[in-house]
Parts: sequence; structure tokens; C-alpha cells
Amino acid sequence: MEIVVGALTAAFVAALVIGMVVRAVRAPRGQRARAAFGPIMGAGETYQELHTGQRGLQDSVIEAIAEQEQRPARTDADDGDGNGTGPRG
Repeated sequence: MEIVVGALTAAFVAALVIGMVVRAVRAPRGQRARAAFGPIMGAGETYQELHTGQRGLQDSVIEAIAEQEQRPARTDADDGDGNGTGPRG
């Protein structure tokens, strides 16, 4: 029984390593590490979300971008009164 569990564990680890190597080789230059480790990092983030009950980093970033797109951009010339005269001083 111990030999079977050991063999299955070794096969699983070998499949992970082979998959990471294939993804790294196929990825464009400069993004190989991200391509190779991306699925493992995503799985870790999902585990953390389920374990802690909080949103992950990717969900938080997506939500922040959506909020920024909904609000109008403020400039230095805008003091909030709508006439674009800039800060009073």
C-alpha cells in the first residue's frame, strides 16, 4: 500500500513538473516564470480565499479597476465645484 501511494505521489509531482516545463517553453520570452507558476499560484490563492473567507488579490484588483472606471477622473484643475477653475487660494 505504501508503494502505491508513493508511486501515485511521484506520478502527480512528475505531471506537475512536466506541465510547468511545457508551459514555460511555450510562453513568450520574458513571461516564462509567470506562465509556468501561474496555475500553482492561482490554486494557492483559491485555497487562501476558501480558507480565510476573504477575496483574493485578483478579485480585489478587478473590483478596484471597475470602481475607477465608473467614477469620473479628477484633475488638478477640478476643485469639485464644476466650473474647472482649480483650487482657490
